[in-house]
Amino acid sequence: MQAIAALAESPTLDIRGPAGTAAFPGHVDALLDPDGVLTIAEVTQPEIAAQFAPLTTADVNFGYTPAAIWLRFSVTNLADDTGSWRILFSQNFMQWFAVYVLRDDGAVEVVTDMNPASVFADRPLETPTLAAPFDLAPGATATIFVRYASGGSSSLSWSIETPKSLNELEARTTAKNFIYYGMMIILIVIAAFAFLMSRRPVFIAYAGYAGCALLFIMHSDGNGFKFLWPEAAGFNAYASVTFGAGIIISGSLFSKLFLQTRRFHPVIDKVLGAIVLATLGMLAASAVLDNQPIKKMLVLLAFSAITTFVLAGLVAARKRFKQVRFYVIAWTGAVASSALMVGRHWLGIDIPASVQFDSMRIVMVTDAALMGLAIWDNFNQLRQARQSALQANLVQTAHNLELTRRLEDLEEQYDAAREIAEQKGRLYADTIHDLNQPLHALRLDLRRLARGSGKAAQGRARVEETLAYLERLVARQLQQAIEQEPDAEAEGAAPAIGIGETLAAIRDMFAADAAAKGIDLRLVSCTRSVPIEPLVVMRIVTNLVSNAIKYTEEGRILIGCRRHGAALRVEVHDTGGGMTAAEFAAATARGVRLDKTAALAAGHGLGLAIASSLARDHGYALSMLPRRSRGTSVALTLPG
Repeated sequence: MQAIAALAESPTLDIRGPAGTAAFPGHVDALLDPDGVLTIAEVTQPEIAAQFAPLTTADVNFGYTPAAIWLRFSVTNLADDTGSWRILFSQNFMQWFAVYVLRDDGAVEVVTDMNPASVFADRPLETPTLAAPFDLAPGATATIFVRYASGGSSSLSWSIETPKSLNELEARTTAKNFIYYGMMIILIVIAAFAFLMSRRPVFIAYAGYAGCALLFIMHSDGNGFKFLWPEAAGFNAYASVTFGAGIIISGSLFSKLFLQTRRFHPVIDKVLGAIVLATLGMLAASAVLDNQPIKKMLVLLAFSAITTFVLAGLVAARKRFKQVRFYVIAWTGAVASSALMVGRHWLGIDIPASVQFDSMRIVMVTDAALMGLAIWDNFNQLRQARQSALQANLVQTAHNLELTRRLEDLEEQYDAAREIAEQKGRLYADTIHDLNQPLHALRLDLRRLARGSGKAAQGRARVEETLAYLERLVARQLQQAIEQEPDAEAEGAAPAIGIGETLAAIRDMFAADAAAKGIDLRLVSCTRSVPIEPLVVMRIVTNLVSNAIKYTEEGRILIGCRRHGAALRVEVHDTGGGMTAAEFAAATARGVRLDKTAALAAGHGLGLAIASSLARDHGYALSMLPRRSRGTSVALTLPG
């Protein structure tokens, strides 16, 4: 707030030509009208006139006050050839604004009197900022009264110009401003084109920031009201809130996208999101509340937001300096300009409005240019990284081509090997299937022997039998795999073999599994000797017994043999769910599992298929005996 001296009328200012802002300190008096009800007739009365107090600074600044402010200063024209003058003010808009000229004879001339509904055409001069013309003959003296009320800051400065000096000043200002505008428009167009080419949202955020900055500058210069919305006085009073909030929001979004805060800095990402939400909240509040305190809060929020942008950039620069260096420089300059606004509007520091506005124009244009450079620099580094990666990829590709050639050679060999393997696949699958149960029984017997449980001699005998069975099975299958004819010893063939020993070995092999399910596994002794291959018979019966245990939930399984004419029939009976003749025939096909048995136990549908194939290949017969009241009975018929 301005310092106010003693209650006395300030001395008259002598003018011989244009008088700048610096000429007025000590010549201006001010009066606050809290209720905004005083008229020009009242303030010229002695009792009210005596309440004016001299100002000691060049700018008037009573902060963000809702009161109306009256200014009074006297001028004497000492120029010989100039009688027409202009008062040029620093602000582009005031809610209430009037200029009066009090002549020596007591007559009052109303130069301009505008209210919140006044459009741009209502101004006496078509200058972007407020201006008022008045006539003062050489040697004459007049007292100027200015009454205004601001919807934002009450800061105001002015100068007295001649028509010629005003035209020259306007020409210089217009040229300077349109250089700024042109640069901003070029940056926006480039950003829009870049977005169309790349579809990267960071360009939209950048264009939004540059667009809001451009409109904010145009509004501050008064050219927005003059050229863009001359009939919208209400919006003009609100424009600083709209575009100021737009700068904060678009700047936050740009920072989030450019720095990739969601990926690299989640905490900063949340802070930037909170800034956006706070700004949107202020925008919503401005629709129903007095805008004056909101404008003041936006000044502080803008400073906080820009400071956050810089800090976010510094955090990112610790690991990605080259990618964010121009970003940090750009926002650092914006912090300086924003700090000037905080000092002027919050701390009451005497900073001329012209300094504030010029710094704001320069910083916003420079800031936008540097952020565009930051995007270009970032993409250029990404392009160089891609080129380096491409070069490395070319080297790797050449290496991969060589590996591919070698791989093709291997694939040709693999295809040949696969053809052989497919031919042998059935043999291997059968071998793996038939090895499973003997290996399982062997593990159980070895564990019992290791624990010292059971009869040691009997356990060792079972282990020996099982190992012998496995050794013969593996030797036979390996010989077949390399297309050699198995010899008699490998096959275990003999003129006549006691079938009882083979069946006893099978009973011992499955005893533990049957006991685990609570099934009574019995063997009816058989002393008959028949000319068989014991390994083949053992594989067939092993599959039959294994299936019987799998699909019998309770009861018993009986293994035995009986004469069948001149032949010998090995029979396996169980008390399971049973099968029909059609189901038995289907189950002997390779890889077929019956639906009603699939839920009872895991399997691959190979057991009966292996047994049937082995029997058929060796001249034996595998059949299902007539169905009894419960379970399944399968018979292997051997030659007598």
